[in-house]
Amino acid sequence: MKEHFSTTFSRMLALLVVTGILFLSLCLFSIFFLDGDQFKTGIGLLMVSFAVIIVSYAITYKTLINKPLSLMTKILENNDEAAITELQKFSTEFSHIGDLFISNNKQKEELKKAKEKAEESELLKSSFLTNLSHEIRTPMNAILGFSDILSTQNLTDKEKNEYIEVITRSGKNLVSIIDDLIEMSKIDTNQVKPNFSAFNLDEVLNDIQKTVEITIPKDKPLQIYLDQPNHPVVYQFITDETKFRQIIVNLVNNAVKYSEKGIVNFGYKINPDDNALEFYIKDTGIGMSKEDSKNIFNRFNRIQNDHTINLSGLGLGLAISKAYVEMLGGKIWLESEENVGTTFTFTIPLKLNGLPISPKKEVELNPIEKVKPLTILIAEDNNINFMLIKRVMDIRKYNVLRATNGIEAVKICRENDSIQLVIMDLKMPLMGGFEAKKIIKSFRPYLPIIAHTAYSSAEINSEVYDAGFIDCISKPLDKTKLFRVIDRIEHLTPDPIMSKLVYN
Repeated sequence: MKEHFSTTFSRMLALLVVTGILFLSLCLFSIFFLDGDQFKTGIGLLMVSFAVIIVSYAITYKTLINKPLSLMTKILENNDEAAITELQKFSTEFSHIGDLFISNNKQKEELKKAKEKAEESELLKSSFLTNLSHEIRTPMNAILGFSDILSTQNLTDKEKNEYIEVITRSGKNLVSIIDDLIEMSKIDTNQVKPNFSAFNLDEVLNDIQKTVEITIPKDKPLQIYLDQPNHPVVYQFITDETKFRQIIVNLVNNAVKYSEKGIVNFGYKINPDDNALEFYIKDTGIGMSKEDSKNIFNRFNRIQNDHTINLSGLGLGLAISKAYVEMLGGKIWLESEENVGTTFTFTIPLKLNGLPISPKKEVELNPIEKVKPLTILIAEDNNINFMLIKRVMDIRKYNVLRATNGIEAVKICRENDSIQLVIMDLKMPLMGGFEAKKIIKSFRPYLPIIAHTAYSSAEINSEVYDAGFIDCISKPLDKTKLFRVIDRIEHLTPDPIMSKLVYN
């Protein structure tokens, strides 16, 4: 800026010096070469000319320097935008100064927005930590409190069953909170990648409907329906099944959560214009305002009103669902009206593998009446985890052996041909589950091995299946899923060729 000012003043000074030299030269010329009247006339003309030059100089000074300086004063005092615009019209260096004022104002506006965003983020963080503490302590209070009651007081069978149900439900809520936090963190650090596979779409949706339906309290007047599509998908659908399930489950659970009564229905239709499947989840719940609708997919965001004050949750489910939908190449949006209901809609690109869907044959199994004396090796280093899974195996009277690390698991499988199934913890001392499985398969290629892990993610599941495990059971242990997997293994064909395809 100093350079611009010096350039302007240098030009003005040079003009004044040149004018002075010219005036003195003419005066000397008049003295030596002009006489009498000519001299007077010459001097008069010179004085008039000099006066004109001085006036021109004054006008130029006012126009080129004084007015811009006055505008700059207004800008500095009041940040006058009109003055900035006027300053930019000058063809001198002041135009550049006007541009600098514009740039400075933009920077100040950006800093203001950044400050507001930081303050909002800090408030959100504080609110989240407070909410997180509440959400974790609430189920922990139930788990520890009712566990203490169960161990110290004489209770009726009805009371025991009721308290056990509370503990189980609280434990599942706690696991759900932890899973959401881990998943959101992985999404933020780009650690989550889609794992595409082909599956029976209608079968998955039916399974979700049954799973969610049994979680609805019996005293809640709410029905959940899976709508039958006008044009069902008759070929296997290709996307990430795990993430797709999570999206549907999150949205359906959300609809159930915010609906005190009425109906929740979901389904899909083919959108040929976008070459996509369009899924919808409708409820007759409390709905939401337009303002809530704008922010509903923001993480840690929850609807705050009289209807939701007693509802739990961190506000991560919809943020995760949105991230998954976009990861799979789709879009998600909603329509809602307060006290009427909400409809969530999302799309997934329509990709089919060309293989027709075959009807599923249901196998009737009774886990109590149709017990088979399987011999199962449990490879687990943690005593509490082993005690739990051993107790679950006792329900079916299975013969159970134990290995505390991968080396022991390999040794027992090599020495004991009666072992029919291995449940393998992936993280053990001395030798982990992946390495132990590889060695066991080298001499027992048809022995089914189930992975048992505290890690829960699509990436781990993919790694497990790629390594040749027959299935994966995550911790905390879900005995219903474990028995379902064992039942499936018991009914697999013993044909070595087919077994090789299944187990390897």
